[in-house]
Amino acid sequence: MNAKTLPPPTPHERAAAAGAARALRAAIADPTTMGARAVMHLDLARPRRGEWHETWANLPGFVRLFGAGLRYCHACLPGWEYSRAEIVSEMIPDLEALAERGVRPAEQTRAA
Repeated sequence: MNAKTLPPPTPHERAAAAGAARALRAAIADPTTMGARAVMHLDLARPRRGEWHETWANLPGFVRLFGAGLRYCHACLPGWEYSRAEIVSEMIPDLEALAERGVRPAEQTRAA
C-alpha cells in the first residue's frame, strides 16, 4: 500500500512552519517562553485505552503525547512523531526544510 502524498505546502503552511521552528528553538533556550500549559485526556473506547495531550500557548501545533509511550508531534508535520531527543535533531530541521524549501519529511531517519 502506498501512502497518499500530500499536496505541495502553501505559503501559509511554510510561514507556520518557520514560526514553529523559531518558537521551538526559543522554548528550548528559555522554557519560560512556552506559555501556559494545557492538558487534555482522550478516553479511546476501541481498543480500550487513553491518551494525554499536552500543549503550550506559545507553541501552536506542538503536542506532547502520553499513552503508549512518550512522543511529540507537530500539526505542520502530519503523520510524523518524534522522541524528545529528536526534537532538536529532526523535528526542528524538518520544520525548517518545510519553511525554507517546501520539503516535507519523506523518510524515517531512525530505526523504529
